[in-house]
Amino acid sequence: MPEIELNMATIDDAPAIARILTDPLVCQRAHLLVVPDPAAVTMLMASVHLLAIRRAGRVVGIITLDLVSENCWELGYLLSRSDWGQGIMTTAVGLLLERLRSGTQLTAIVDNENVASQRALVKNGFVRVGDDGERGTWRYKKDLR
Repeated sequence: MPEIELNMATIDDAPAIARILTDPLVCQRAHLLVVPDPAAVTMLMASVHLLAIRRAGRVVGIITLDLVSENCWELGYLLSRSDWGQGIMTTAVGLLLERLRSGTQLTAIVDNENVASQRALVKNGFVRVGDDGERGTWRYKKDLR
């Protein structure tokens, strides 16, 4: 398991997060439409809970939580392409789950072709509950008990 830290993102993290967003494949896989600019990242921080994933002190990705309804949050995440395939996101999602309170429900939408992202969710106890054929995505859900 990779040694990572998961903390609320700060304004100081915005340039590093913006650099990750310059990779169009990363943004496409995350279904995130954010301009790769520190000001846009700062605006994103104001609209969702944004956590920075750090490895060896370097920001390598983010997790977002967006309130859908009472106790139900949509989970989003992305990781720098150079850090794919190392178990970082699986670990980061696990760290997040340890911090959330019982009764919280999470949903996540993943491209049906993004097997690695699906695997990270399943390893953390999420179950696939549906698909959106038009968008080519799967919906996952986890209820914290």
